[in-house]
Amino acid sequence: MAGAADARYTLDLVERLRERALPTLLAWGEQDEFQPIQFAERYAREVPGARLERVPGASHIPTVDEPGRVAAGLAGHLEGRPS
Repeated sequence: MAGAADARYTLDLVERLRERALPTLLAWGEQDEFQPIQFAERYAREVPGARLERVPGASHIPTVDEPGRVAAGLAGHLEGRPS
């Protein structure tokens, strides 16, 4: 868990995620200061099947900050609808 707390390791996952290429929804807080939105933009750009759902007004835990918006994005993702 201590390693996961270091933002440097977040981008280390890109290569492994690229290999799996599963449909992925990235619900990311636009005001996340711990894991910046640029990380999510890179995932969405480089990982096949990944889609970024920007969550305005949310920080590191968008499900707490904006649960309705995240739930709507997740429902759309599961139904195959674009955001």
